Amino acid sequence: MKESSNRRSVIVGLFIVIGLLIVIAGVLTLGGQKKAFVKAVRVTAIFKDIGGVQTGNNVWYSGVKVGNVKRITFLEHDKIEVALNIEESSAKFIHKDVVAKVGSDGLVGNKIIALSGGSDNMPGIQDGDQLKVAVNISPDEIMSTLQENNKNLLGITGNLNALSKKILNGEGSIGKLVNDESLYSNMSLAVASLQKSANNTERLTQNLAAYAASLRKEGTLANDLVTDTTIFRNLRSAVTQMNAVANNANEVVANLKSTTQGLNENLNSANSPVGVLLNDKQSGEELKQMLKNLNVSTGKLNEDLEAAQHNFLLRGYFKKKAKREEKARQDSIKNAQK
Repeated sequence: MKESSNRRSVIVGLFIVIGLLIVIAGVLTLGGQKKAFVKAVRVTAIFKDIGGVQTGNNVWYSGVKVGNVKRITFLEHDKIEVALNIEESSAKFIHKDVVAKVGSDGLVGNKIIALSGGSDNMPGIQDGDQLKVAVNISPDEIMSTLQENNKNLLGITGNLNALSKKILNGEGSIGKLVNDESLYSNMSLAVASLQKSANNTERLTQNLAAYAASLRKEGTLANDLVTDTTIFRNLRSAVTQMNAVANNANEVVANLKSTTQGLNENLNSANSPVGVLLNDKQSGEELKQMLKNLNVSTGKLNEDLEAAQHNFLLRGYFKKKAKREEKARQDSIKNAQK
């Protein structure tokens, strides 16, 4: 009896020891996962919505687990303080300006607190620091946005459907353009005309460029006119002289005009000599008679001179005069031949 009771006691003791060993191993394992036995730096972050984060959830920084959620406390209805335990060995790499936000461990995993950012010139976090919080979009907001977008898409697709029907029915400018071949042909002709105009414009531009290049070519008249100040000054002087000549010509024309007017007045006046000759018939007849008498007197004078040449008293004088004239004519011929 005693041996059987001792054996039972040993078996029970073994089971108790094995159970204790299992409990200790579980505690150690869970403590290794949750970092329960590691020195930590406690910091806080205040969120409006933690999106299902619970005590014990992990804290990640740059994809590495660096701590866990220690405590969650309501401060106000829209302020939730989350206390975080951060491993002391990792805290020196996490700077004070780091930003905390609610995330997920995978697509459908547990909620986590994800830390990101931070400047190298800022010191590491310390006990009692409060971290900045990034604003997260909640799943409900995402779903409401998606629903709103779906409504907008439905409206857009409905409008496109109505627009496509109008186009197929030939309604509106686009519908006529698609269905009316004559309109398409006219537009093609218009485009061809525009292309031709563009080509002409391009050729005109090239010609202008060539003309401008010829103006810059040294030695040409155009280049000299543009660049040579002496020629330009001479042209300006010539233009000034031409203006002076034109002014003088205007004065001459004015004088001629006044003279012509005076002559017309004299011709039309019965008191001027010219007017008397032109307008008075009696004076004209007397002038004719005077000219006639003068012609008769001239004829008689010529006859008297001819008779004087044959007079023996003056014959020698006229012969010597004729010889002198002949000699002068001969001398002039000889000088011309030399």
